[in-house]
Amino acid sequence: MGEMASLKSHKNGIIFILDIVLFFVLLNVLPFEPKANSGLALLAFIAVLWLSEALHVTITALLVPLLAVALGLVSTKQALVGFADPTIFLFFGGFSLATALHIQKLDKLIANKIMALARGNLFIAVIYLFLITAFLSMWMSNTATAAMMLPLAMGILSQLDREKDHNTYVFVLLGIAYSASIGGMGTLVGSPPNAIVASNLHLTFSDWLWYGLPIMIILLPLMIGILYIIFKPKLHLNFEQTFENIEMNPMRILTFIIFSVIALTWIFSGKINPFISGLLGLQKNIASFDSIIALLAAIVICSTGVASWKQIQSNTDWGVLMLFGGGLTLSAVLKDSGASKILADSIVFYD
Repeated sequence: MGEMASLKSHKNGIIFILDIVLFFVLLNVLPFEPKANSGLALLAFIAVLWLSEALHVTITALLVPLLAVALGLVSTKQALVGFADPTIFLFFGGFSLATALHIQKLDKLIANKIMALARGNLFIAVIYLFLITAFLSMWMSNTATAAMMLPLAMGILSQLDREKDHNTYVFVLLGIAYSASIGGMGTLVGSPPNAIVASNLHLTFSDWLWYGLPIMIILLPLMIGILYIIFKPKLHLNFEQTFENIEMNPMRILTFIIFSVIALTWIFSGKINPFISGLLGLQKNIASFDSIIALLAAIVICSTGVASWKQIQSNTDWGVLMLFGGGLTLSAVLKDSGASKILADSIVFYD
């Protein structure tokens, strides 16, 4: 184990050194304007580190503003503004909601109630399993959703013969993984890449639904169909249902109300924003309204005791938020330096 870690560290060190060499070569060899050369060299340097993970992806993200300032591409204030982008706070609100669902076991309660509708029919149970996974991953981390649904799936699959029904095992487990990924496309807070794209395209939560939901609705049955054709699982069987007994209590009801209100406010933000802005006597609609609602969600969750700040803190992937900041800063630097135009022109030329 120690040798493997040492070998990996040595390999990462070599990649990092070679990447530095590549950076300086590109900086001096590229035939464009100095500013564009710096932008392209920075892109290549960061891309290699992100792809190879020679440095932790979060640390690499923090290198973006540092190098952008050192190269004279932007001021310190401009370099750090991406780390305070409203989309980052929107995602933080998403993490807060996911924490509340998890701490109050409302996610498991929803899953158990829906799975109970299958009444022991394996085919119906598996379809419900995929649908629940996709729905929950619209609001929670794809990884966390898949990890939560896995025990449910294994509880059902444990009643099958693992060797005899191997294809059924693979079908169900892959289906959960893919359902989580597909569900993450449905909403803006469903998956980290969504936020970066939405920030650059200036899409609100409700705007994203117009693109994300149709894709999700098309891909989910398509995925199930393809997996079914490949693995030909035996889904005509019946199983015995054994779910954790989770009853509704006042805190879970409160959590459900908070979740529903926040989700509906995001979905109908286009109509709610003008109404609230009018009530407050504002001349214009509230800018980045979805992010303001996300902050409100975190405050309400903490102040009502649905989840503590410590729980939100430990369940929030701060590295992902830093990664957003680095990605948004890199995007702005490439645009300002003219590097993105050069890349776009090159693609059009080769096309």
